[in-house]
Amino acid sequence: MTRWKPTSAQKTQYETEGYFILRNVISQDLAAELRGVIRNVLMLPNAGEFADVDPMDPMDDSPQGRIARFRKLANFCVESPLIWHNIHAGPTVLNIARYFLGDDIIMKFNSCFLKPARTGAATPWHQDNGLWRDGETEPFNFWIPLEPATRENGCMQFIPGSHKTEIVEHVLYPDSIHGELPREAVQEMIEKHGVHHIELDTGDVVIWHSSMWHYSPPNKSEKSRIAVAGVYTNPEISKTRNRWHNFRWVMKSGEVCPQFPPKVVTMKNKPVEQPKPFPPAEDY
Repeated sequence: MTRWKPTSAQKTQYETEGYFILRNVISQDLAAELRGVIRNVLMLPNAGEFADVDPMDPMDDSPQGRIARFRKLANFCVESPLIWHNIHAGPTVLNIARYFLGDDIIMKFNSCFLKPARTGAATPWHQDNGLWRDGETEPFNFWIPLEPATRENGCMQFIPGSHKTEIVEHVLYPDSIHGELPREAVQEMIEKHGVHHIELDTGDVVIWHSSMWHYSPPNKSEKSRIAVAGVYTNPEISKTRNRWHNFRWVMKSGEVCPQFPPKVVTMKNKPVEQPKPFPPAEDY
């Protein structure tokens, strides 16, 4: 595997703004196949085994209703060999992760993110490591749309340079779907730094720092938005972790791990501790 290195522009953008974009990482044909895999799962009666329901519109439990309401298939990519071998253990994205993490790489998080046409709800402003609360600050985050991500259908938004902040305690509002950054702090950051709209075509990839403040608005358009995401880390970063984990081996000593399902990583950490609940926003 040829070593990937960022261009000077990519390196500068990652250091100053916290992210960079690569175009045409996977083909249109592969993206279409992966969309089919995901939509087929949503049609199944047991789709809820993986899916988080979209709080914006619960709808009914018909196949069409499931397609229209699910917002995420969590930990699904380790169940799909086509997604796993072409994306998470595929040469392009993994080679970029190797630049940041070295020759031993494990998968920390994997998901398919769904923002259905007309019903896809917003994902609140957050830092990934503000949700994980596991002490890690240097994992490698990527997100690949399998159909265009535009302002109209709810593309992600980043506050450039926000990755340089501390990990801010996340809170819960009455309408929160999960912990989020305090809304007053978000507004102050936007007024200071502005917002970048991360519009991507099918098969592009965006890579960002885990402390980046980011958000995606609701999808009020007639076009859906499906994407595959993952977070890599390595054993050195995670050796002191005392949170739950479901790590899978992706690369050892610079060699891609070919087995499927991917092998679970055995960690020798402290006893697992569950994080405390996110505090209510009024207590912040």
